[in-house]
Order: sequence, then structure tokens, then C-alpha cells
Amino acid sequence: MKSYLFTTETDRGGVMLCEIEDFDTAVKYLCNRFDGVVKIESAEQVWELPEADKLAVQAPTVPEIAAPAGSVTPDAAPEPADLFG
Repeated sequence: MKSYLFTTETDRGGVMLCEIEDFDTAVKYLCNRFDGVVKIESAEQVWELPEADKLAVQAPTVPEIAAPAGSVTPDAAPEPADLFG
């Protein structure tokens, strides 16, 4: 049994213990099994996603949500009344 330490582009990851003895086979498996794998280590063997590919693999962006019609946006909000003046 071998262990493989993997890291994703979000700095998460884990350790996989399995019967896969061949490092290259384990790299293929982990990259297919988990999204965004950028680094895999086992003993002295290390695989890293090439730097150009790391830039292409990005966490999904959250789309901006438009304010409902008629709602007040922070820029257009009226000044609060002076309650102590």
C-alpha cells in the first residue's frame, strides 16, 4: 500500500492510501478523481501542474447579482435623520 499527498489550487487536498504502486498511474487517478489538483507527492517523487496550467485553473468566480428593480443601492441610500439634533 502506498500513500500519495495531493494539493489543490485552493490549498486543500489530502492523503490517498491505495494499492496503486505506479506513481504516474496515481497522478492520473488523482487528477481525474479530484478537481484542481496542482501537486502530488509520494516519498521522493513529486508531480506539479505546469505554471501555465496553474493560471488556467482558477476557482469559479461568483457572478454579481443585480439588485431587484426598485431597491435602494448603498450609493443611492438617503442620509440617516439626525435623531439627537
